Amino acid sequence: MGLEEQVLKRVVPSAEEEARIRATAEDVKHRVAATVRGRGIDAEPLLVGSVAKGTHLSEAEIDIFVAFPRDTSRETLETVGLDLGEFLKDKKRMYAEHPYTRGRWNGFEVEVVPCYRITDASQRMSAVDRTPLHAAYVIGKLAPGQRDQVRLLKAFCEGVGVYGAEARVQGFSGYLCELLVLKYGTFRGALEAATGWRHGEAVALEGPPSRSFPEPLVVVDPVDAGRNVASAVGEETLATFVHAATAFLAKPRIEFFFPRPRRPLSASAARVLLRRRGTTLLGVTFLAPPLTDDILYPQVRKAHRAVEDACRKASFRGQRSRFAVVGGSVLLLFEFEVFALPAVEKHRGPPVWVKNAEDFLRRWRGAKGALSAPYIEGDHWAVDVRRGATDAAGLLRARLGELSLGSHLDRAAKKARFLKDAQLFTKAFLPEVTHLLDPRFPWEI
Repeated sequence: MGLEEQVLKRVVPSAEEEARIRATAEDVKHRVAATVRGRGIDAEPLLVGSVAKGTHLSEAEIDIFVAFPRDTSRETLETVGLDLGEFLKDKKRMYAEHPYTRGRWNGFEVEVVPCYRITDASQRMSAVDRTPLHAAYVIGKLAPGQRDQVRLLKAFCEGVGVYGAEARVQGFSGYLCELLVLKYGTFRGALEAATGWRHGEAVALEGPPSRSFPEPLVVVDPVDAGRNVASAVGEETLATFVHAATAFLAKPRIEFFFPRPRRPLSASAARVLLRRRGTTLLGVTFLAPPLTDDILYPQVRKAHRAVEDACRKASFRGQRSRFAVVGGSVLLLFEFEVFALPAVEKHRGPPVWVKNAEDFLRRWRGAKGALSAPYIEGDHWAVDVRRGATDAAGLLRARLGELSLGSHLDRAAKKARFLKDAQLFTKAFLPEVTHLLDPRFPWEI
């Protein structure tokens, strides 16, 4: 049995599971339709997503979109749309551009999402209205044999850590994988094309985009030329995919699809490795606000950048860093080449001959924070001053509240804890320390 056949045997739903998926989807549609009729509303439940297109993997999510007439008020769409998913078990109200319901039914994850009925993307009134058009496009274009090619690409993306358009991953959506197989014919064809991609790569199936896009990868939506299907793909995610494609084609292995679990370092092993590297770890951790991932992770990413920038500007030089949400807490994790600095810091002043040179001298002669008298260095005045914080932890303790971390994180970070080196070697945080200190790709473990 070839490698791809081995993968498909593990990711394609069995005949029994497929029958359960289809029966569950029909049952959900029937229940939603009955509620719609009972309300006297002209709305139609539609099966969309990967199940509708036959590109789903095992343990598939069932997506039911309920298409309302375009003259339906937004208020009605939202209130009635939420009611349509009330029968689901373990249901949660989710919030994107407008609310929808996620829950479970017959053992499957199910989403019931209200949208407006449109026949062309130019008619859209909310961001999700295009989704039924996406389903129709792929169903109409994808050859039966290509469904498994999409499954291979999805499994590959999941295995190498780039699957999912959510903010936590910044990766490849299922629809993007489908379009890449449509464009390049097969799973391997998509990988071969990717080996030649560069930042700003543009891919089109039907025609050029109707506007320019700033993202690292551009895949023009064939049902809306003004949308980039790959808008979620981050720079690092794209680079990882390109490298993974190159590595796989050079030496195909099952580990690209099903990597071995990464075993966290023990506390003693982490201590030895850190001593060998001669660096210092610092973790900033605080409780994560109760937000959806798509709201939380962009703010965590922003907070990570803000802290990293503040340390760099203060001359605390970083090596590597990462962020995560662990057990309900945000963790910003940094490895420093330079964690501590002397108490003295040179403050460079103006050229000797400019008018405000005297102001500089008056400011610093005998000043409380000065560690020397002003002196000339080259043609500029300079003075040695006391550094505000002599290590990165002290800097962040003093300045974290001044940084712009994100509207929800600013408040949470007021109760931040600062953990150094072995204080991070706990059961909760050692997996993240391992990721930081051991940067191997999933298929290399």
